[in-house]
Amino acid sequence: MRSVIILFLLGISINELAQVDHCSCSLNLKEVITDIETNYPGYKSKTNGDKLSFYKEIKDKAIKAAAIEINREDCFYTIANYLSFFKDNHIIFSDRKIIPNQPAPIEVVKTIRTKEKDDLNGVWIRTADLLTINIIKQDENFYRAYIVKAGSSKEKVGNVHFDLIGNSDGFKIRKFSAWLTTDLLRGRRLNQLLIESDGIWKKITKDAPIDNHQANVGTFNKKFVYNRLDSANYYVGIPAFDVKEKKFDSLIVNEIIPSINNSKAKHLIIDLRNNGGGNGSFLSLIRLIYDKPFSIPGDFIYASSAMIKRYQKAADDGSALHKELLPKLIANTGNFVQRDSLKVKLKERLNYPERVSIIVNDNCASSTEYFLMIAKHSSKVTIFGRNTSGTLDYSELLQPEKLSCNGYNYLRPTIKSFYVDVNPIDNKGILPDVDLSRYPENEWIELILKWTNKK
Repeated sequence: MRSVIILFLLGISINELAQVDHCSCSLNLKEVITDIETNYPGYKSKTNGDKLSFYKEIKDKAIKAAAIEINREDCFYTIANYLSFFKDNHIIFSDRKIIPNQPAPIEVVKTIRTKEKDDLNGVWIRTADLLTINIIKQDENFYRAYIVKAGSSKEKVGNVHFDLIGNSDGFKIRKFSAWLTTDLLRGRRLNQLLIESDGIWKKITKDAPIDNHQANVGTFNKKFVYNRLDSANYYVGIPAFDVKEKKFDSLIVNEIIPSINNSKAKHLIIDLRNNGGGNGSFLSLIRLIYDKPFSIPGDFIYASSAMIKRYQKAADDGSALHKELLPKLIANTGNFVQRDSLKVKLKERLNYPERVSIIVNDNCASSTEYFLMIAKHSSKVTIFGRNTSGTLDYSELLQPEKLSCNGYNYLRPTIKSFYVDVNPIDNKGILPDVDLSRYPENEWIELILKWTNKK
């Protein structure tokens, strides 16, 4: 009571005090909206013309929801729903303080209990560890997978293992063991198989009951690996471009290239499945695929207020490149400034490998997709697999943008790719030269080896 009287004497109301809550949903949503409308390079093109009224509808709906939101997890979904309007996987919002709230465990069920027939509904077993789940449709384009049989001590029967957002043709996966984020991996159903980055699931039917047979799921590109498969074939698996550029280049120059040359391996497989991108280390792979000089147009820097401040700081710290571009950004505030084109001309073309097969799937994104654009300039390269994720139209994420709430992590692009105005790829992806979609991914390497042996 005494504290209330003090506040009253100071002229501060209870409502005014509540507004200083740094994790206020309204406050953080407002910060995100302001940043998007000021600094996101895709904002103008994605809200022009008839799209503006729909954007305002989504925005107003989010503002109203945030005004009454007191639950942190619900606030995450409110902000995520606003950002989903832009359909840009490079806009990433995460809450690193919490994981999805686990619903109350349900009664363990081993048969389908749904109101309608659906290809995803039913009991599935992961062939690697026999973890068994029952997938039940909750709503349109929303499925929930309950654990029927644990695969390890980490899982609890009756709990939710993951949610699937999408449909039988393709979905995003929200795991219940990781923090809340909009940066979700993809999966798909292939007949009686469910394929995702953690393995392959087999559907259990009356004619195929749950058994203890552990299937061989093959390679899923989980670790950085490089080795010779046989006298003619060499394999490099890169699950992420997260090795420092100099260290990665040293591995390419001092270990991988000499190993390929010494074995005279004619065929190289570069496995990029589930590689969501990362740093610029992918540029070192040009050494392995190069056959002739080429160039790629420069991307467009968005001269936003935030970008100009960053360039000013870097210029003040002595960066010659930032000093050169800073006046152009200032002169074109609110517009785009094109960078110089990327020109590639190496001193030599490697004799080995003679052919390069690159494997990709729908979880390949960002700098991985940029590498594919480079790789298409080489006659040595054939791309196998599935369409990539389509996360490159607006790119180059820098450090997280500052939000008031501790634990919130918010990233957004700073540049527009050179091709966007003519042929955007976001949410469509880059097409492979050889589509392997009708085969499960654990068979892809064997298929590629057979395909290349025929050539």
